[in-house]
Amino acid sequence: MTDNVDRPDPLPGWWTRNQRLRKDRGLPPYQPPCFADGTHTHEIVPELEEEFNCSILFAGTNTSYPDDWMVEVDGRPLFRIGRHRDDSGNTVYELSAEEFETSFRSAVCDDA
Repeated sequence: MTDNVDRPDPLPGWWTRNQRLRKDRGLPPYQPPCFADGTHTHEIVPELEEEFNCSILFAGTNTSYPDDWMVEVDGRPLFRIGRHRDDSGNTVYELSAEEFETSFRSAVCDDA
């Protein structure tokens, strides 16, 4: 993946600051959490939060790596999601974006 530290781009400020910090310290490039297909969670989650008027959180409580985490909606556990770290130490959730959205919609409908 390309390290976008030295060129202007539409990345959020927090991402650019993180990349610069990692580059300064000789660490691998930063990528925010993504799904198994490479889609970043911030590309999917805000749209679902807006559509369902809720807050979605990927959370681990008393977990150890590589335990599954929970997807929580407004503080309520909804379903488990596997995760791992890629070679650069970035979080990858073990569902594609489409599988996540399908699981989320199904769980929200079942929870209603």
